[in-house]
Amino acid sequence: MKLLYVGKTKDVFEIEEKDGIGYVGKFVMHFKDSATGYIVDKGKPTERVVFDSGYDTVVGEIPGKGIVDRQSTEYFFSLLGKKDIPTHFIEGLDERRIIVEPAVLFSLENEAEEFEGSANLHNLEVVFRRNYYGSLWRRHPHKKPGSSLNNLVEIYSKGLPNEPDILMRDDTLIELGIMKPKEIEEVKTMTKRVADILSEEFTRRNLHLIDGKIEVGKRKSDGKIMVIDEISTSVFRTCKGFVPDEKGNCTVYKDCIKTDYKDGKRTIIAKNLLNADQIAEVFGFKYDPKR
Repeated sequence: MKLLYVGKTKDVFEIEEKDGIGYVGKFVMHFKDSATGYIVDKGKPTERVVFDSGYDTVVGEIPGKGIVDRQSTEYFFSLLGKKDIPTHFIEGLDERRIIVEPAVLFSLENEAEEFEGSANLHNLEVVFRRNYYGSLWRRHPHKKPGSSLNNLVEIYSKGLPNEPDILMRDDTLIELGIMKPKEIEEVKTMTKRVADILSEEFTRRNLHLIDGKIEVGKRKSDGKIMVIDEISTSVFRTCKGFVPDEKGNCTVYKDCIKTDYKDGKRTIIAKNLLNADQIAEVFGFKYDPKR
């Protein structure tokens, strides 16, 4: 196979005739155990690593993470495929690799390389939000945490290492030539459907899906917009014990969510959130270290 891209958590290869597995010209994604996140109290005795998929810096490895990520990605892509949501997933290859359709990314080439701090825009992340929480509440702290949202969709460009992702206005995406108005509308409509499908799947397991993120691209062969990259358990924010009213607002938010405001910074945390490992356990995604 021809190595095309070495990523932080995945490597991408192009399948060649000599590989003998068919699908010549299609891509293989290999899931690694490396994990992104940030370091708290770096250089101090209290230093600790926090794994968080929302950050772009690799801070360590989690044994078996790549295997679990591949399992969950295949599961959720297959689920979306059954619901007629276009994805780049073709089939699984082994416990760490899947075969996917080549995709053209919604990207922007760096035209200012001579300027310090300039960068390429490699792809977009599309976030769906079903309840007020996280950065949305920190930006707009005007409604009760846990309030229902109608699958609010936000599009972000990936931030530089150690920097947050950047919320993109529709007009900015159009003006920079990253997306066309029709493409923005198609992506948002598709993302809302994805959110509904995934939410139903989580509800079947007595969990509530608060928000999540996907990546999108255009199929190289015909330009059709599809869900790409991965859909692992680390891209979801999920809780247990959610009790909605008739409008979908959480009625027990006071027992779960705590906010604070110090030194000009808002924080919001919820005690009933599940981490990626806990979500994987509920769905039955697992890594056997004895294999």
